[in-house]
Amino acid sequence: MFAVGRKLEASLALAGGGCKAFYALGFCREMREWGVRFSEISGVSAGAAMALCILSGTEDESVEYFEAIVARNPSNFRLTNIWRRERTFPHEEMYRRTIRAGMRWDKMKASGSKIFIHAVKALPKTQGLSKFRMARLISETARAFVLDDRDKTEGIPSNRIKAILQKWNMEDVTFTEKHFIDPNMVEQIIMNSSSIPPIVDFQSVGNEYYLDGGLTNNLLIEKFSPKSRKIGIYYEPNTIFGKNSSLLEETLLIRPSEPIPITSFDYTNPKGIRDTYNLGRTDANYWKQRILSHLDPPRFFGFRLPSIFGRPSK
Repeated sequence: MFAVGRKLEASLALAGGGCKAFYALGFCREMREWGVRFSEISGVSAGAAMALCILSGTEDESVEYFEAIVARNPSNFRLTNIWRRERTFPHEEMYRRTIRAGMRWDKMKASGSKIFIHAVKALPKTQGLSKFRMARLISETARAFVLDDRDKTEGIPSNRIKAILQKWNMEDVTFTEKHFIDPNMVEQIIMNSSSIPPIVDFQSVGNEYYLDGGLTNNLLIEKFSPKSRKIGIYYEPNTIFGKNSSLLEETLLIRPSEPIPITSFDYTNPKGIRDTYNLGRTDANYWKQRILSHLDPPRFFGFRLPSIFGRPSK
Protein backbone atom coordinates (compact mmCIF):
# COMPACT_ATOMS: atom_id res chain seq x y z
CA MET A 1 0.00 0.00 0.00
CA PHE A 2 1.13 3.55 -0.72
CA ALA A 3 0.65 6.24 1.88
CA VAL A 4 -2.19 8.59 1.02
CA GLY A 5 -0.97 12.12 0.38
CA ARG A 6 2.71 11.20 0.51
CA LYS A 7 4.77 13.24 -1.93
CA LEU A 8 6.44 11.27 -4.69
CA GLU A 9 9.76 12.66 -5.89
CA ALA A 10 12.15 11.34 -8.51
CA SER A 11 15.55 12.12 -9.95
CA LEU A 12 14.88 11.76 -13.66
CA ALA A 13 17.53 11.21 -16.36
CA LEU A 14 16.55 11.53 -20.03
CA ALA A 15 18.82 10.19 -22.77
CA GLY A 16 19.25 11.82 -26.12
CA GLY A 17 17.92 10.18 -29.25
CA GLY A 18 16.55 12.84 -31.56
CA CYS A 19 12.88 12.23 -32.32
CA LYS A 20 12.95 9.11 -30.15
CA ALA A 21 13.02 11.41 -27.12
CA PHE A 22 9.33 12.15 -27.63
CA TYR A 23 8.84 8.75 -26.00
CA ALA A 24 10.22 10.15 -22.75
CA LEU A 25 8.03 13.23 -23.12
CA GLY A 26 4.90 11.09 -23.24
CA PHE A 27 6.13 8.84 -20.44
CA CYS A 28 6.86 11.74 -18.10
CA ARG A 29 3.63 13.49 -18.96
CA GLU A 30 1.84 10.55 -17.34
CA MET A 31 4.14 10.59 -14.31
CA ARG A 32 3.35 14.25 -13.72
CA GLU A 33 -0.35 13.40 -13.91
CA TRP A 34 0.18 10.92 -11.05
CA GLY A 35 1.64 13.73 -8.94
CA VAL A 36 5.32 12.82 -9.30
CA ARG A 37 7.64 15.79 -8.82
CA PHE A 38 11.05 15.77 -10.46
CA SER A 39 13.28 17.21 -7.77
CA GLU A 40 16.30 16.55 -10.00
CA ILE A 41 16.30 16.20 -13.76
CA SER A 42 19.07 15.64 -16.27
CA GLY A 43 19.03 15.65 -20.03
CA VAL A 44 21.40 15.05 -22.90
CA SER A 45 20.81 16.36 -26.42
CA ALA A 46 17.09 15.95 -27.26
CA GLY A 47 16.61 14.63 -23.72
CA ALA A 48 17.58 18.10 -22.49
CA ALA A 49 14.87 19.67 -24.65
CA MET A 50 12.31 17.22 -23.25
CA ALA A 51 13.41 18.03 -19.70
CA LEU A 52 12.65 21.68 -20.40
CA CYS A 53 9.15 20.84 -21.67
CA ILE A 54 8.45 18.61 -18.66
CA LEU A 55 9.44 21.30 -16.17
CA SER A 56 7.34 23.76 -18.17
CA GLY A 57 4.34 21.41 -18.13
CA THR A 58 3.96 21.71 -21.92
CA GLU A 59 4.25 18.10 -23.05
CA ASP A 60 1.02 18.11 -25.10
CA GLU A 61 1.61 21.57 -26.54
CA SER A 62 5.19 20.72 -27.51
CA VAL A 63 4.39 17.51 -29.36
CA GLU A 64 1.47 19.21 -31.13
CA TYR A 65 3.69 22.10 -32.23
CA PHE A 66 6.48 19.85 -33.50
CA GLU A 67 3.98 17.55 -35.19
CA ALA A 68 2.54 20.55 -37.06
CA ILE A 69 5.84 21.93 -38.36
CA VAL A 70 7.06 18.45 -39.29
CA ALA A 71 3.88 17.97 -41.36
CA ARG A 72 4.86 21.05 -43.38
CA ASN A 73 8.47 19.94 -43.90
CA PRO A 74 8.84 18.14 -47.26
CA SER A 75 12.39 16.83 -46.86
CA ASN A 76 15.19 16.12 -44.40
CA PHE A 77 17.75 17.41 -46.91
CA ARG A 78 17.27 20.41 -49.20
CA LEU A 79 19.67 20.00 -52.10
CA THR A 80 18.71 23.23 -53.85
CA ASN A 81 19.81 25.22 -50.81
CA ILE A 82 23.42 24.44 -51.71
CA TRP A 83 23.21 26.85 -54.66
CA ARG A 84 21.54 29.46 -52.48
CA ARG A 85 24.21 29.06 -49.79
CA GLU A 86 21.50 28.28 -47.26
CA ARG A 87 21.27 25.43 -44.76
CA THR A 88 20.67 22.08 -46.40
CA PHE A 89 19.33 20.49 -43.22
CA PRO A 90 16.12 22.02 -41.75
CA HIS A 91 16.58 20.39 -38.36
CA GLU A 92 18.25 23.14 -36.33
CA GLU A 93 15.70 25.83 -37.14
CA MET A 94 12.77 23.47 -36.44
CA TYR A 95 14.40 22.26 -33.22
CA ARG A 96 14.98 25.80 -31.96
CA ARG A 97 11.40 26.79 -32.75
CA THR A 98 10.09 23.81 -30.78
CA ILE A 99 12.30 24.64 -27.80
CA ARG A 100 10.92 28.18 -27.74
CA ALA A 101 7.34 26.96 -28.14
CA GLY A 102 7.70 24.54 -25.23
CA MET A 103 9.52 26.84 -22.81
CA ARG A 104 7.68 28.44 -19.91
CA TRP A 105 10.42 30.39 -18.20
CA ASP A 106 8.46 31.27 -15.05
CA LYS A 107 7.29 27.69 -14.49
CA MET A 108 10.81 26.33 -14.96
CA LYS A 109 12.22 28.72 -12.41
CA ALA A 110 9.37 28.08 -9.98
CA SER A 111 9.80 24.30 -10.17
CA GLY A 112 12.74 24.41 -7.76
CA SER A 113 14.25 21.40 -9.56
CA LYS A 114 17.97 20.83 -9.80
CA ILE A 115 18.85 20.64 -13.49
CA PHE A 116 21.82 18.99 -15.18
CA ILE A 117 22.46 19.26 -18.93
CA HIS A 118 25.48 17.48 -20.35
CA ALA A 119 27.59 18.67 -23.28
CA VAL A 120 31.16 18.38 -24.56
CA LYS A 121 33.16 21.61 -24.56
CA ALA A 122 35.44 21.74 -27.55
CA LEU A 123 38.51 23.67 -28.68
CA PRO A 124 38.45 27.38 -27.69
CA LYS A 125 38.23 29.84 -30.55
CA THR A 126 41.33 31.60 -29.28
CA GLN A 127 43.39 28.58 -30.37
CA GLY A 128 42.41 29.20 -33.96
CA LEU A 129 39.67 26.86 -35.18
CA SER A 130 39.72 27.31 -38.95
CA LYS A 131 37.12 25.70 -41.19
CA PHE A 132 39.63 22.99 -42.07
CA ARG A 133 40.44 22.25 -38.42
CA MET A 134 36.75 22.31 -37.54
CA ALA A 135 35.98 19.78 -40.29
CA ARG A 136 38.84 17.59 -39.13
CA LEU A 137 37.70 17.73 -35.51
CA ILE A 138 34.15 16.77 -36.49
CA SER A 139 35.20 13.91 -38.78
CA GLU A 140 37.67 12.42 -36.29
CA THR A 141 35.14 12.66 -33.46
CA ALA A 142 32.38 11.08 -35.55
CA ARG A 143 34.60 8.19 -36.62
CA ALA A 144 35.74 7.52 -33.05
CA PHE A 145 32.15 7.55 -31.81
CA VAL A 146 30.97 5.09 -34.48
CA LEU A 147 33.83 2.69 -33.78
CA ASP A 148 33.35 2.91 -30.00
CA ASP A 149 29.63 2.31 -30.45
CA ARG A 150 30.34 -0.78 -32.55
CA ASP A 151 32.66 -2.18 -29.89
CA LYS A 152 30.15 -1.52 -27.11
CA THR A 153 27.55 -3.48 -29.08
CA GLU A 154 29.94 -6.44 -28.93
CA GLY A 155 30.68 -5.87 -25.25
CA ILE A 156 34.18 -4.56 -25.85
CA PRO A 157 35.41 -1.59 -23.78
CA SER A 158 36.64 1.28 -25.97
CA ASN A 159 38.43 4.58 -25.41
CA ARG A 160 38.68 6.21 -28.84
CA ILE A 161 36.44 9.12 -27.84
CA LYS A 162 38.51 9.65 -24.71
CA ALA A 163 41.63 9.85 -26.87
CA ILE A 164 39.96 12.33 -29.23
CA LEU A 165 38.95 14.53 -26.29
CA GLN A 166 42.54 14.63 -25.12
CA LYS A 167 43.91 15.31 -28.61
CA TRP A 168 41.59 18.24 -29.26
CA ASN A 169 41.56 19.66 -25.73
CA MET A 170 37.89 18.84 -25.17
CA GLU A 171 36.16 18.11 -21.89
CA ASP A 172 32.81 17.17 -20.40
CA VAL A 173 30.74 20.03 -19.04
CA THR A 174 27.50 20.03 -17.06
CA PHE A 175 25.21 23.04 -17.15
CA THR A 176 22.87 23.52 -14.18
CA GLU A 177 19.92 25.73 -13.28
CA LYS A 178 22.47 28.29 -12.08
CA HIS A 179 23.42 28.88 -15.71
CA PHE A 180 19.78 29.60 -16.65
CA ILE A 181 20.07 33.38 -16.77
CA ASP A 182 17.25 33.94 -19.26
CA PRO A 183 15.26 32.02 -21.92
CA ASN A 184 17.86 32.73 -24.61
CA MET A 185 20.59 31.17 -22.51
CA VAL A 186 18.43 28.12 -21.77
CA GLU A 187 17.84 27.63 -25.49
CA GLN A 188 21.55 27.93 -26.21
CA ILE A 189 22.50 25.46 -23.48
CA ILE A 190 20.13 22.89 -24.98
CA MET A 191 21.60 23.52 -28.42
CA ASN A 192 25.12 23.09 -26.98
CA SER A 193 24.11 19.63 -25.74
CA SER A 194 22.54 18.80 -29.13
CA SER A 195 25.29 19.86 -31.54
CA ILE A 196 25.65 17.16 -34.23
CA PRO A 197 27.20 18.74 -37.35
CA PRO A 198 26.09 19.04 -40.07
CA ILE A 199 22.50 18.37 -38.94
CA VAL A 200 22.81 20.79 -36.02
CA ASP A 201 25.64 23.28 -36.40
CA PHE A 202 28.75 23.32 -34.24
CA GLN A 203 27.50 25.55 -31.40
CA SER A 204 29.56 28.34 -29.86
CA VAL A 205 29.20 30.56 -26.80
CA GLY A 206 31.78 33.20 -26.01
CA ASN A 207 35.15 31.70 -26.80
CA GLU A 208 34.12 28.05 -26.71
CA TYR A 209 32.56 25.49 -29.03
CA TYR A 210 30.26 22.65 -27.97
CA LEU A 211 29.35 19.20 -29.22
CA ASP A 212 26.57 16.75 -28.37
CA GLY A 213 26.83 15.43 -24.80
CA GLY A 214 25.92 11.95 -25.99
CA LEU A 215 29.46 11.56 -27.27
CA THR A 216 30.63 10.77 -23.74
CA ASN A 217 27.54 10.20 -21.55
CA ASN A 218 24.05 9.85 -22.95
CA LEU A 219 22.30 9.16 -19.62
CA LEU A 220 23.48 11.49 -16.87
CA ILE A 221 22.63 9.68 -13.63
CA GLU A 222 25.97 10.36 -11.96
CA LYS A 223 25.06 13.88 -10.82
CA PHE A 224 22.03 12.91 -8.72
CA SER A 225 21.93 12.93 -4.94
CA PRO A 226 23.13 9.57 -3.54
CA LYS A 227 19.89 8.69 -1.73
CA SER A 228 17.50 9.93 -4.40
CA ARG A 229 15.02 7.64 -6.17
CA LYS A 230 16.47 7.54 -9.67
CA ILE A 231 14.72 6.83 -12.97
CA GLY A 232 16.50 6.71 -16.34
CA ILE A 233 14.81 6.62 -19.75
CA TYR A 234 16.97 5.56 -22.68
CA TYR A 235 16.73 3.82 -26.06
CA GLU A 236 19.88 1.85 -26.90
CA PRO A 237 21.67 -0.81 -24.78
CA ASN A 238 25.00 0.91 -25.45
CA THR A 239 23.83 3.91 -23.46
CA ILE A 240 24.47 2.18 -20.13
CA PHE A 241 27.49 0.13 -21.20
CA GLY A 242 30.39 0.68 -18.80
CA LYS A 243 28.42 2.62 -16.20
CA ASN A 244 28.88 1.96 -12.49
CA SER A 245 26.99 -1.24 -11.71
CA SER A 246 25.90 -0.11 -8.23
CA LEU A 247 24.47 3.10 -9.67
CA LEU A 248 22.58 1.15 -12.31
CA GLU A 249 21.18 -1.20 -9.66
CA GLU A 250 19.61 1.67 -7.74
CA THR A 251 18.19 3.28 -10.88
CA LEU A 252 14.87 2.21 -12.38
CA LEU A 253 15.88 1.88 -16.04
CA ILE A 254 13.17 2.32 -18.65
CA ARG A 255 13.33 1.40 -22.33
CA PRO A 256 10.46 1.33 -24.86
CA SER A 257 8.44 -1.87 -24.83
CA GLU A 258 8.53 -2.07 -28.63
CA PRO A 259 10.54 -0.54 -31.48
CA ILE A 260 10.25 3.25 -31.67
CA PRO A 261 8.18 4.11 -34.79
CA ILE A 262 10.53 6.86 -35.98
CA THR A 263 14.23 7.37 -36.62
CA SER A 264 16.26 9.96 -34.75
CA PHE A 265 16.42 12.65 -37.43
CA ASP A 266 13.29 12.09 -39.50
CA TYR A 267 11.68 15.52 -39.46
CA THR A 268 9.13 14.56 -42.13
CA ASN A 269 7.05 12.01 -40.20
CA PRO A 270 4.35 13.60 -38.00
CA LYS A 271 2.61 10.27 -37.43
CA GLY A 272 5.84 8.75 -36.16
CA ILE A 273 6.23 11.65 -33.72
CA ARG A 274 2.70 11.21 -32.37
CA ASP A 275 2.97 7.42 -32.18
CA THR A 276 6.27 7.69 -30.30
CA TYR A 277 4.74 10.09 -27.80
CA ASN A 278 1.71 7.86 -27.31
CA LEU A 279 3.91 4.78 -26.85
CA GLY A 280 5.61 6.58 -23.97
CA ARG A 281 2.24 7.34 -22.38
CA THR A 282 1.08 3.75 -22.81
CA ASP A 283 4.27 2.28 -21.36
CA ALA A 284 4.13 4.62 -18.38
CA ASN A 285 0.68 3.42 -17.41
CA TYR A 286 1.61 -0.23 -17.96
CA TRP A 287 4.54 0.20 -15.55
CA LYS A 288 2.77 2.55 -13.16
CA GLN A 289 2.83 0.30 -10.10
CA ARG A 290 6.47 -0.59 -10.67
CA ILE A 291 7.37 3.08 -10.81
CA LEU A 292 5.35 4.01 -7.73
CA SER A 293 6.85 1.11 -5.82
CA HIS A 294 10.32 2.32 -6.77
CA LEU A 295 9.58 5.89 -5.69
CA ASP A 296 7.85 4.92 -2.48
CA PRO A 297 8.57 1.29 -1.48
CA PRO A 298 6.08 -0.35 0.90
CA ARG A 299 6.87 0.34 4.57
CA PHE A 300 6.82 -1.89 7.62
CA PHE A 301 6.74 0.02 10.91
CA GLY A 302 8.23 3.05 9.18
CA PHE A 303 11.01 1.14 7.38
CA ARG A 304 11.14 0.97 3.60
CA LEU A 305 11.02 -2.53 2.12
CA PRO A 306 12.74 -3.40 -1.18
CA SER A 307 10.60 -2.97 -4.27
CA ILE A 308 8.87 -6.23 -5.20
CA PHE A 309 8.77 -5.22 -8.84
CA GLY A 310 12.41 -4.61 -9.73
CA ARG A 311 13.31 -3.34 -13.15
CA PRO A 312 10.89 -3.38 -16.08
CA SER A 313 11.45 -6.46 -18.21
CA LYS A 314 12.02 -6.27 -21.94
